[in-house]
Amino acid sequence: MTDSNKCVPWTNNMINDELVNVILQKTHTKKFTKGQLVFLEGEVSDKYYLLLDGRIEISICNFDGRKKIISIHEPRIFFGELIFSCQPRLTNATCLTDVTVAVLDKELSLGSEEYDKQLYSTLLYLSNLKLRTQMIQLGEVAFSEVENRVKNLIFGLCANFGQDNDKYVQVNLPLTHQLIADFVGSSRVRVSQVLSDFSKKDKIQVRRHEIILHKVNEARKGGGLG
Repeated sequence: MTDSNKCVPWTNNMINDELVNVILQKTHTKKFTKGQLVFLEGEVSDKYYLLLDGRIEISICNFDGRKKIISIHEPRIFFGELIFSCQPRLTNATCLTDVTVAVLDKELSLGSEEYDKQLYSTLLYLSNLKLRTQMIQLGEVAFSEVENRVKNLIFGLCANFGQDNDKYVQVNLPLTHQLIADFVGSSRVRVSQVLSDFSKKDKIQVRRHEIILHKVNEARKGGGLG
């Protein structure tokens, strides 16, 4: 598995318990229900968020409503941090489940140089990871066929979230063909065709809540699905 395959737009748990507890002492929490927007593209705000519970989708939409998913976040991830540029938001943050967040102000201090350094180091690292992942996505959309985009997404999810067994790697995530299409910048019909072809070759199965990637022909090392 290449390093680029590990940079996937599905992230979780990048902050330790100690820092979470310190943040919770200095902020307030807010709850959202499934389907609600935490923030909207074009909105101006000085708040960013730490996801404590639930799952968040970050996306952009064009004028006719077509959507491209930028990332999906599991708990212990900051999101919405681009407010530090003091510009309108570029993305939408939608709750895929019921969600609890800590609400942080861009001027927030945790009252300790050590904790402030941890906070902003984590934000810097996360921003760097997001930028790297999005550059990889952009390159794939510009230069790679749909089959390769789907393959790289699946390999990356297996590398980051897979449970390794003797003959296969299993990923338990709430995936649908539409979700994969929104990630890779293609249509659901085309993605379904690609996944059907992979399945016929007995290399991969994608069901609503899991991926099964069979360890054949060095597939897990990026050897291909063909």
